[in-house]
Amino acid sequence: MIDFRYHLVSIIAVFLALAVGLVVGSTALSGKAEEALKVAQHNALANNKTLEKERSALNNQVSADQAFAHAASQRLIGGLLAQQKVVVVIAPGADSAVTSGVVTALKQAGATVTGQVQLQQSFMTTSAANEASLTQLGNNLATQAGLAPPAQSQSTVAGQQSAAHVLAASLLATAPGTGLSPKASTAILTGLSQTGFLSVNVNAPLPTATLAVLVTPGGSAPQDGSEVLGAVAAELSAAGSGTVMAGGTASVGAGSVISKENSAAKPVSTVDNADTETGQIMVVQALAYLLAGKAPAAYGIASGVAPSPAPTPSVTPSTAPSGTAGRHL
Repeated sequence: MIDFRYHLVSIIAVFLALAVGLVVGSTALSGKAEEALKVAQHNALANNKTLEKERSALNNQVSADQAFAHAASQRLIGGLLAQQKVVVVIAPGADSAVTSGVVTALKQAGATVTGQVQLQQSFMTTSAANEASLTQLGNNLATQAGLAPPAQSQSTVAGQQSAAHVLAASLLATAPGTGLSPKASTAILTGLSQTGFLSVNVNAPLPTATLAVLVTPGGSAPQDGSEVLGAVAAELSAAGSGTVMAGGTASVGAGSVISKENSAAKPVSTVDNADTETGQIMVVQALAYLLAGKAPAAYGIASGVAPSPAPTPSVTPSTAPSGTAGRHL
């Protein structure tokens, strides 16, 4: 018969062996793990320093590019939109740097900015009640202004289409001297303002413009309101001689208002870096292209948009400080 003390000693020996094995094993493993972690840390720090240098170099390059664009802006766009009238329509949440920069560039190009129309958040709401309200308001304002009623639509933003139709008619015409009378335009803008759907930065009546810039919301993608703003852009484009949708670099990417506009069946021209000097120059250039009869296109920094590949140089470079020759990017 096996003695109890034998069992006890055996059990103690087993646990002692396990304890010694764990201590020895963990000590050996921790040394290897520590060495591996030190190597990984060293590599990570080295990689981080490399990335910091690359970021600094890229920031310096961007700063230099924007400084060059600023210095060359007068040559690139000075007088390009001489005697043109442009209205700026601003979406809720738009980056003020985009709006102010675009307005400055338009004026530098010789254009007259007839006014800034700020869409309110209530205009973007797509509830059934709001759609019905906007549709009815659009029909009423069209009747008051002597316009044909807006076309009926089965779209989920039919109300915005109706209101945008009369709004565009109050702001734009395809040629100077055409379009609605100042009284009719004022009635439409007043009707949309009093109901809280938009505000205007100057007292009506606004001079009739032939070109429009629609400033998209700021912030990163995805963004709300793409369908509504697409409908507004389409109505502005139909009422005038050219419309450009402009947004900032933070919103570049899938799900942004501009990326969705670029994939629309009949898109307007877009610029996705209009918070930079280069992008603001592009807004002017894009309007000039539309006036010259060129098809709408996408410009900026997103993959696949112009100027990628680089634009073709002018056949006959111009040294004149004004006029349009040799100025298109």
